[in-house]
Amino acid sequence: MCGIIGYAGPRKALPLVIQGLRLLEYRGYDSAGVALGGSGSIRVFKKEGKLANLEAVLPASSAAKCGIGHTRWATHGAVSDANAHPHLGPAGKVALVHNGIVDNWAELKRELEAAGAAFASETDSEILAHLVERELSRLGPSCPRSGAIEAVAAALGRVSGTYGLACVFADFPGLIVGARNGSPLAVGVGEGECFIASDPAAFAAHTRQAVFLRDGELAAIDAKGWQTRTLRGEAVLRGAETIPEAAGLADKGAHPDFFLKEVYEQPQAVERTLGGRLVREYGNAKLGGIELSPREMHGISEVVFLGMGTALHAAMSGKALVEAWARVPARAEDASEFRAANPIVDPAALYVAVSQSGETADTLAAVREVQAKGGRVVGLVNSVGSSLARLCGAGVYLHAGQELSVAASKSYLAQVTGCALIALSLGRARHLSIGEGRRVVDELVALPAKIDEALSLRPRVEELAARIASPGRPAPSVLFLGRGFLYPAALEGALKLKELSYLHAEGFAGGALKHGPLALVGPETPTIALIAPGASYERTLSNIAEVRARRGPVIAVCPGAPEGLREEVDELFALPPCMEELAPVLELVPLQLLARSVASALGRDVDRPRNLAKSVTTE
Repeated sequence: MCGIIGYAGPRKALPLVIQGLRLLEYRGYDSAGVALGGSGSIRVFKKEGKLANLEAVLPASSAAKCGIGHTRWATHGAVSDANAHPHLGPAGKVALVHNGIVDNWAELKRELEAAGAAFASETDSEILAHLVERELSRLGPSCPRSGAIEAVAAALGRVSGTYGLACVFADFPGLIVGARNGSPLAVGVGEGECFIASDPAAFAAHTRQAVFLRDGELAAIDAKGWQTRTLRGEAVLRGAETIPEAAGLADKGAHPDFFLKEVYEQPQAVERTLGGRLVREYGNAKLGGIELSPREMHGISEVVFLGMGTALHAAMSGKALVEAWARVPARAEDASEFRAANPIVDPAALYVAVSQSGETADTLAAVREVQAKGGRVVGLVNSVGSSLARLCGAGVYLHAGQELSVAASKSYLAQVTGCALIALSLGRARHLSIGEGRRVVDELVALPAKIDEALSLRPRVEELAARIASPGRPAPSVLFLGRGFLYPAALEGALKLKELSYLHAEGFAGGALKHGPLALVGPETPTIALIAPGASYERTLSNIAEVRARRGPVIAVCPGAPEGLREEVDELFALPPCMEELAPVLELVPLQLLARSVASALGRDVDRPRNLAKSVTTE
């Protein structure tokens, strides 16, 4: 999603802002811009497209010691230079960058236009710059430096919606004012300098001391320090906290893109998720972040997983694992639909919010809805210190490592693994015997090595991808079929191919084949069948036969090589044997490689697919 970075201090601002924007590129964006504050003026540079386009129009150097930057992912107004941030007020006294959506923008715009305002863009964000500048003008030309903070607070008092924003001022050089409501913002506190950013990764190479704003709070920073307050003017006394050590500028290593690099990091990512959490002696998982005793776990009436996109598919796997091992009713809910449906919240249930970034707006809103109705929520999050982690206060950090490609890979495998740990812990408190628990522990311990072995399929996967992406005649669609534990993996496999290659792909449950999807089957449409020895094996074989009877090519992905399976399909990708419940973790690896290989063959931008963002911070 959109990214914000700002700097105020003794150093030249432009190189630091550009470095911060580069570190925010992973979030996905379609334009970028900077505003450099000086004495009496503000210089704004912005361009549609990648950061390189912006750098081409920047001055060779600038003496400005204060500046803000932005990477935009369009939500209001087309992708264009004019709609890129920062936005200036009508007199050029304020420049503003904004993440979020102004819900009452139409009403505010009509009011401003009636007063004679003219707008240079189609965005709702420019309205904020006009409002702040109008409040400044009401305070008069002799207003003190604190007037800038009052102007921002007064302007935001008129606004309904979400925002993380930062402003610089022509008449207050060296000052940046930021504010948050529903979109993350943090202040980085350095020696004689301060930063402000939507993600602390943008300034973590310079300082590891950060102050995280909460909703309804403002921050003012300059070279002398920082202060925080509420929109109502109440002082907020909160110290800085230490964030994890910065990894520095991202490095693809020997890989052509971050997605492939992160796919190859999956054995280590899953190993970190499991690290120190398995107790084989008792066949159990130890999750210190979930503060529930065995007695409390036994009293859980239901487990409800909440997520969006890839996280929702992981949540669906979590639902299946909880019901299999703990015999507790469970469900997985699309967070955006859940919170909008006035949900019935059971205080005896356990709600698990799943998110890589911890900043997904719909998931955060769903958690707040559960909490407002007395529900108990824990987080399953990759990003330490994220909004979701702070909101839940309890849960499981995945420790998958930073993920820079927009399309998720290692975070998904880590999420499914995290769900397995929760299911195992609940199972041992309720239903699962110690012997069964030890078997699960052994299978989890073996997962990283098996994932590494699955990566060796890459050459064969690339041959399949070349056929799917055949020049001039790519497959019109690719179907993904799965049953039981593998149904969510079929959905995720289809999502990955759609995200990266822009080809149509659809995932569906094997039982749904005759209820519509079979109409898509034909000689030009390959079906990827996810299958594993276990309860659903024979029924999936029947689905495969139905597809082949209609001349549809079938590529099977299966742990082990069950006798006779090769004769039933056109091609088999055999994986190391594993228990059926954990097959989704292994079977996703060749599907990730397939999506990446097809996208590469079609000339797509693998790391930054069109129209998509890494962290969706607006609803």
